[in-house]
Amino acid sequence: MSIALILNSGRAEEWKAEINKHLPEIKVEVYPQIENYDEIEFALCWKPEEDYYAHFPNLKVIQSAGAGIDHLFPKSIPAHIRTCRIVDPMLKSDMFEHVLTCLMHSMKNFSAYATDKAKKHWEPLVYKSIAQTSVTILGLGEIGGYVAERLVQLGFKVNGWSSSPKSLQGVNAFTGIGGLGSAVENTDFIVNVLPLTDSTRGILNHELFNLCAKGTVLVNVGRGEHLVEEHLLAAIARKQIAHAYLDVFHQEPLPVDHPFWNCSAIFITPHVASRTNIGSSVMQVVDNYSRMAAGRPLLNEVSLEKGY
Repeated sequence: MSIALILNSGRAEEWKAEINKHLPEIKVEVYPQIENYDEIEFALCWKPEEDYYAHFPNLKVIQSAGAGIDHLFPKSIPAHIRTCRIVDPMLKSDMFEHVLTCLMHSMKNFSAYATDKAKKHWEPLVYKSIAQTSVTILGLGEIGGYVAERLVQLGFKVNGWSSSPKSLQGVNAFTGIGGLGSAVENTDFIVNVLPLTDSTRGILNHELFNLCAKGTVLVNVGRGEHLVEEHLLAAIARKQIAHAYLDVFHQEPLPVDHPFWNCSAIFITPHVASRTNIGSSVMQVVDNYSRMAAGRPLLNEVSLEKGY
């Protein structure tokens, strides 16, 4: 048995070195430099090419190198191949810190002051405090639930929305399509941390924006495909959405001719809200390989039907 690393991230050698520290007797190979495709039973993947699994006739487990699995083409993975994701405390804390930075940047008018500095213009603006600020988290899974609870601890008023009912201390939770409007109608910020599925693709659209109070701020740290881009630009033009902090996009890197670059109300970060920490995540990969070899239940196995 051997492990294949199918990683479109430039971090394959780092992953290989870390895995071999714990599994020195196991061959770890970086795709496409695979000596014998028949020997591969376990693949660690990030944004592989379509039908990647078809190269490996004896593949048993696909391990995502991140928290999501949408990049693995889950709908086409054969049912006999089990699929897992990373659940890493550092991913959750990094996401929380990124979201908090976006909220505070907006609440304290730092963008306006940067513009004023360029003009040498002095004008104190009214700011919002944490206790005055309401935030709606879309997606209350491992990461979204953690972000919601941490914001509650800081004193924010927090709503949450998810596809299935959740109970989180201090979070006013909603579920289902009927609950989506209630979750977003009187909030200051919408933070999207949803997984990408058929039902959530395009959820950040004109229908949702029209349910929001005028001047709501959007933070998208889920997936680019959650957002209907032209709907956001239209909502910004009519000031339904005041600002948007976007970390994920349909196409990455974002094309240089994309209209988002020229929209002053949109803040762009290059998919850095939370990045898998190899050192803190490698033991999940090692453990899942060992579990597969021993025929034991896997860690953080996902439902291909649900997409998470």
